[in-house]
Amino acid sequence: MFRLRMKLGLLILAVSWMACSVSTSNKSVIKDGDYSLEINLANFQFCFKDNKGKVIVPNDTVSGLYIEGSPVVATKVKSEDENWRTLEVTAASGQVADVSVQFEKGVAIFNVSTPDQKEVDFSLRTGGMPVAHGLGDAGAWGKSFNLVEQKDKTFPIVNNGGSKRWLSTFTIFPQNDFAGVFFNKGKKNVVLGPDTYQMNIKDQKNIDFIFFIGDTKTIYKKYQMVRNERGYKDVAPKSRLFELGWESWDALGWNTNQFTVKDILSKFHKEGYPIRWAVTGSGFWDEGGTTTSFGRFGKKFPKPEEFTKWMHDNDMSWMIGLRINFIPSGGPYYPKTKKRDKNLKVRSFYGNNLSDEGLKNDFFLKDKAGMPVKMTSGVFPIVPCYLLDGNVPGAAQWYQKHYAKWKIDGIKEDTMMDLKEETSIFNKPMCEIADKGGLVMARCGNFSAPGTLLRINDTGVGNLSQRIPINYFQYAACGAPNVYSDVAGVHNMHNVKDVDRNIRHTWLLSLTSGLAVGAFPSKWPENKREIFKKAIEFHYTLVPYMYSAAVKSHKTGYPYTLTPLSIAYPNDEKAAKHPNFEWMIGESVLAAPLLKNAKTGKMDVYLPEGTWYDWETGRKFEGPLTLNNHEIALDKIPCFVGGNGIVLLRDKKSDQLTVRAYKMGKKASETFVSMDGKTNYSVTVKAKDLNDASVTDLTLNKKVQLRSTEQYIEFDLVEGHNYEIN
Repeated sequence: MFRLRMKLGLLILAVSWMACSVSTSNKSVIKDGDYSLEINLANFQFCFKDNKGKVIVPNDTVSGLYIEGSPVVATKVKSEDENWRTLEVTAASGQVADVSVQFEKGVAIFNVSTPDQKEVDFSLRTGGMPVAHGLGDAGAWGKSFNLVEQKDKTFPIVNNGGSKRWLSTFTIFPQNDFAGVFFNKGKKNVVLGPDTYQMNIKDQKNIDFIFFIGDTKTIYKKYQMVRNERGYKDVAPKSRLFELGWESWDALGWNTNQFTVKDILSKFHKEGYPIRWAVTGSGFWDEGGTTTSFGRFGKKFPKPEEFTKWMHDNDMSWMIGLRINFIPSGGPYYPKTKKRDKNLKVRSFYGNNLSDEGLKNDFFLKDKAGMPVKMTSGVFPIVPCYLLDGNVPGAAQWYQKHYAKWKIDGIKEDTMMDLKEETSIFNKPMCEIADKGGLVMARCGNFSAPGTLLRINDTGVGNLSQRIPINYFQYAACGAPNVYSDVAGVHNMHNVKDVDRNIRHTWLLSLTSGLAVGAFPSKWPENKREIFKKAIEFHYTLVPYMYSAAVKSHKTGYPYTLTPLSIAYPNDEKAAKHPNFEWMIGESVLAAPLLKNAKTGKMDVYLPEGTWYDWETGRKFEGPLTLNNHEIALDKIPCFVGGNGIVLLRDKKSDQLTVRAYKMGKKASETFVSMDGKTNYSVTVKAKDLNDASVTDLTLNKKVQLRSTEQYIEFDLVEGHNYEIN
C-alpha cells in the first residue's frame, strides 16, 4: 500500500515540480494525526513531535542525512502537499540527492536517490533515545537487551553462517513510540548510542528508510503490513510445533538412524513424555549425500515408509534437517579437511544432478558479475556448493517439489554458509514448504520468520543468564516471538553436576513456544527427573494458550507469545531497567524464570501496575512492586497471572480444556483459537466481582458448572463455543 502510493504520488508530484516555488521557510512540517515531522531545511535535521509540541524523537546535532559520509548542508523544497514533501539536498561534498518524504497513517518513508543513478553510501540519522531493541542476531550477542550503551556501537547486519543468521534492521524505541527499518539489499549496519540512531547502507542508487510512530501495538501492526508488502511473508503458525519435540543431535549425533531413533523415542514415550515431533537432523542422508539428496535415505533409514508409519502411529511428526546448498553434479568430491565433531564418517560426497537443472533455470545465487556462487561450509557438507536463491521466480516452488520426495512431515532448516553480507534467499523456499503443509523450524532468514519456530544459534545451559534470553528478546522485539533454542539439557544430560542448570533451562523453554528434549536423563536422581517432567507437563498444559497467542501475533504483528516487559509496559521505567529477564505470554501470564543467581534460588521479580497472582502459591500482589530476593525454587512454576487474568489450560491426562479466570477486579475478554487454527472462540468477563459469578455457554445458551477458589474461577469448555462470565 505505502510503496504503491509512494510511486503514484511521485508521478503526480513530478509533473508539478517546475510550477512549484521553493519554500523560503527554514522548516517544513508534515502532520499526521497526533504527531508531526519537522524538517530543518538548512541541514535536513528532522525530529518527530506529539500534538502538544513535545519532541518524542530528537534530531541529530549536525544533520539528518549523510551522503558518502558527508552531511547535508542545504535543502530546498521542490514540491509539497499535506502528507508529502519532495526535496533536493546537497551534501558538504557537493553530492546532490533527491528526497521524497511521506508521513501518513503512522508511517514515515524517506526515499533517497541520486539523480545521476550513481551508487553512493547513504545514512539517515536522528538523535539518541534511551531504550532500543531489535536487530535480530546482530543485537543478540551483547551484554544487555537494551542496545543503547554508554557510547555509540555499530551493529553490522550480516549472515556469517553461525552466530548471525536471522537478520533484521528493525529497531524499536518503546519509550519514544518509535521504530525504524530499511530493507534494501547490500552492506549495511545500524549505529546506536546515547546521542545517535543511524541507519547506514553502502553503494545504493535508491533507498527507503521507514519509520513507525505510535504505541507499540500500532507500530507492530504497521511494520507487519510494510514488511509483508516488501515480500517478507509471515507464516501462519502450526500448533504441532508448540508441543514437546525431540532432536537427535544431542542424543545421537551422526549415529542417528532408524533403529537408534526408535529406541530412544520409545523410552521417552514409555516414561510418559508427550513428544509430538522429532528432528532426525544429523544422519538421515545416505553416506556421501547431503540434505538436498532428496529422497535418498540410504542404509541409515532402510525402510523410511515403515518408520514414518511407526512415528504417525505414536502421534509424532517426522522432521529432517534441510539446507539450501547443492553440491555440483559429477564427483565424488573430497573435503580439504576431514575434521568434524562427534562421530561423522564421510570420506567424500557424491555430486547432485539437480544442480545442472538449477543452473539451467538460474535458481542459484550469483555474484555481482552474474556468475553462480560456490561456497564451502565449515560444518556440512564441507565441499563447494551452490546456494538456492529463493528470490528467483520459480526457485522456491522447484525446491519444494523436490523436498516432497522425502515424504516426511517437516524440516529444520540449518544452512551454515558465511555469506558476508545480508541476503534474503532463505525466506521464500521455507515459506513455500510451510504453505504446502510442512512443519518448518527456521534458522536463516530476514525480517520475518519463515517457519512456525525461529531457532537461535546453538546454546548450552551455561548461556542462561545472558545469551539465550537476549537472543529470544531481540527476535521478539523484531516481531518474531515464536522462539526456540536447543533441547532441554543440551549436551549435558549425562553430567549429573549440571542437573539443576538443565532444569532451569527447561523451565525457561517451558515458557516459550519451542520445547524439545534430546538425550534421556537416565542418570539423574529420581527427584530431579520428576521436576524435569513437571516443567515439561506445565508446558503441555499451557500449549493451547501459547498457540492462541501465536495466532494473535500472526494476525496483528505484535509479539504476544513473548512480549518483553519494556515493550508490554513501555511507559514503566522500572520495567525497562529491570535487570532480570521477564516477559508476558499473551495478555495474562508473566514469565519470570530464574536465569541468574542459580545457587541462591532467589531473584528480584518486578510486577508492573495491576493485580498479580503467583501461579504456584496463589499469593496475591498489587503492582507496581518489586519482590526483592523472591524465592524461585527449582520445582516451582516460575510465573504470575495478571493483566486480563484469563488463561486457557489443557489437562495433561484427559486433554480437557479449561478456562481459568482470576479475580482481577475488572472486566476483560479474551479470544482463543482451536488447535487446528480454524475456529475462534471468546471468553468475556462481564463482572468485576467473581466471588458470586456464573458462566453461560452462549453457543448453547445454557449455564455451565464452575469451580471456585480464593484466587480464580474455572470451568471446562468446548472449542468453538463462546462463554460469558456474569
